[in-house]
Amino acid sequence: MVRIITSPEKGLTAIELLIIVSVVAVLVIFTAPLLSGSKSDFDQAVKITESTVEQARQTARFYKTNVLIRLETDEQKNHQSITLSIPRIKSQSVLNEVTEEFQLPEGIQVISEDQVIHFDERGEIAIPAQLLFVSDRLKDQSRQLVIR
Repeated sequence: MVRIITSPEKGLTAIELLIIVSVVAVLVIFTAPLLSGSKSDFDQAVKITESTVEQARQTARFYKTNVLIRLETDEQKNHQSITLSIPRIKSQSVLNEVTEEFQLPEGIQVISEDQVIHFDERGEIAIPAQLLFVSDRLKDQSRQLVIR
């Protein structure tokens, strides 16, 4: 009779598999916000800008007056903001300038040739404005928004 010697099976036990899965899960938990943070900041900056543009259009049409959107940079706080400005409202009660400021997420810069976008009484702009959103963290990532 011939005796066959078998070596113990090689593989992962359930405990080893659980340890590997938990280490990978911890790594994903800590790295996911770093990788997706810039993308969500882009999305938030674009949404803020789009809603400000829509609000400027509606305000210009409603009050039948000119409306301005200004891109402003605060060098001390290192952030940009979009200011919606109504120079004058054709109404008997309100004659002062009305402004509303929307702060963009930190680390996102908006680059544009025009720092002021002018909406006429119909809510239209004469020349389309191109805005480029750039991240301070990820140099290769950018987004463009055209306002017509």
